[in-house]
Amino acid sequence: MSISPEDLGSLFRTLLGGRRLVVVSNREPYEHSWSDEVGEVEVERPAGGLTSALDPLMQALGGTWVAWGSGEADAEAVDADHRVRVPPEDPGYTLRRVWLTHHDVHRYYLGFSNQFLWPICHLRPDLTRVRSRYWERYRRVNRRFAEAVLQEVSGSDAVVWFQDYHLALAPLLVRARRPGLTLAHFWHIPFPPYDVFRLAPQAGFLLRGMLANDLMGFHLAGFADNFLRCAAELAGAAVDMEARTATLEGHTCHVGAFPISIDVEQFRAAATAPDAEAAMERLWARYAPGGGMLGVGVDRMDYSKGIPEKLKALELLWDRYPELRGRFTFVQVAVPSRSDIAAYDELSQKVDRQVWRINERFGTSEWRPVHLLKQSLPTERLAVLYRMANVCVVSSLQDGMNLVAKEFVASQTDARGVLVLSRFAGAAEEMEGAVLVNPFDPETCALQIRDALLLPPDERERAMRGMQTGMASIYDWMESYFAAWSAHAGEASAEEGKGDAPGA
Repeated sequence: MSISPEDLGSLFRTLLGGRRLVVVSNREPYEHSWSDEVGEVEVERPAGGLTSALDPLMQALGGTWVAWGSGEADAEAVDADHRVRVPPEDPGYTLRRVWLTHHDVHRYYLGFSNQFLWPICHLRPDLTRVRSRYWERYRRVNRRFAEAVLQEVSGSDAVVWFQDYHLALAPLLVRARRPGLTLAHFWHIPFPPYDVFRLAPQAGFLLRGMLANDLMGFHLAGFADNFLRCAAELAGAAVDMEARTATLEGHTCHVGAFPISIDVEQFRAAATAPDAEAAMERLWARYAPGGGMLGVGVDRMDYSKGIPEKLKALELLWDRYPELRGRFTFVQVAVPSRSDIAAYDELSQKVDRQVWRINERFGTSEWRPVHLLKQSLPTERLAVLYRMANVCVVSSLQDGMNLVAKEFVASQTDARGVLVLSRFAGAAEEMEGAVLVNPFDPETCALQIRDALLLPPDERERAMRGMQTGMASIYDWMESYFAAWSAHAGEASAEEGKGDAPGA
């Protein structure tokens, strides 16, 4: 049985000596917005697997979460020190907000983070936008986050956990002022090989920021190895590949692979909720009224997810295997993302054109091959859609992990579906039993989808039950991460009082 947030909180206190946990992320776990009632403020929980999973842990621990205050009424809810206790119904920890201006959002978030770091880490240097103003704003905002962290840990014994690529510089900025703090960082996207990352003009600065951590975590061993080689070649660190350590100017950063997961029980419970059967009946009537088989894809509208490649394979499927016309329907959920960036807007238009062409070419008055839902769906509806699907197609061109694959497996309580999974998603290293495909090869991919649909029921169930048995939860992931962190937590404390860390 997976560990609970409450048990994890107790374990964390034991492993890290009862020190206070400070989480630092770009996204916040709660937003305040204006309600329809004049002058009234309401609280919303932004969608996101990590924030949803960390929230109960923070409630159990009672620490501090530092994040961008992105809600329209966030400033109204905080005290003079930019803090608010959350959740509102039963406050368990402190949310410390960092304020960003319009230029900050445009240049730090949409600019450097998502038009430079995101594409280069997903092996798309052709889509990067190198702008000096983006880099300068990224540095400035990282310093603002670091200052907020330093204020929150002032006079206290704390450990700081940074999240993701938005905050690569902040650890060094904190380390420079508090050398003895225990710092860790988890990188939620791929880390590219040396030949790609060296294209970044600021590669050395970014690596120095990350190397200031005591523990640097990635999804896969391959990403950890990429980081270590870059640290050696681009930052001049002394690297031990076998021990997975990088030492720079007297400080050692330990590097590890920690494949992230989902709240498995949440999806199982949603898939088997009392109203799940009725919800499935409604969805069958909406998407496949004539019966037959159903496929599902759930992705953000992002070029790394391979949605156009998936649609090309599906078009070839109905073209080459006409017996599936009218018998197999595909529902593609494409959650809008970063529409202010031209590459994303162009991708959305391309997907629209592909879906229109497929439906015009193969559709009839009674049957539509592809249903495109450009919206975010709640867990309750997603789990039901996953449960009823005969096949789920994950077509990532490059993906750190891809949690949709795990959500599908967790929701398959009847074990009748098949996971068709890109071999370029991190999940492919864990999901033994999935049908692995190359989304760059649409003809073979179409054949594999057909074979998955025709797989005998006993083989489907055997593969699905095998994946379900071996799948860890996000709380298991945290447990393994904290255990590794605690093994190195004492090393940083020896540095306290030695003077300033190397220049930030």
